[in-house]
Amino acid sequence: MASEIKVLRITTGEDVIAKVDQSSGENVELDKPFVIIPQQLGPGKPIQLMMSLYNAFGKSEKVTLNKDKIVFITDPKDEILKSYEANTSKIITPKSSLITETNIPTLKK
Repeated sequence: MASEIKVLRITTGEDVIAKVDQSSGENVELDKPFVIIPQQLGPGKPIQLMMSLYNAFGKSEKVTLNKDKIVFITDPKDEILKSYEANTSKIITPKSSLITETNIPTLKK
């Protein structure tokens, strides 16, 4: 089975999003895992989701987890998937418009 991006609930109560490879026997390999942390900035305010590296102190971007430590695995919601892909992509997408001839500064003589 190829790696797929999934959300896993761990027995510790953490929700983790990662590229998941389930083909390694009793274990699951997580590539670029992030823990999803819900935060509410105040009473009545909407809950926002923050992502933090799951393996912030390890050298590898991969973590091996025993399958008996997983409560469930599910597909992430589209917004969470896009956020994860933005956090793990090596491609930087510009937020501003492209430079065109009219935007190039000219040198004064």
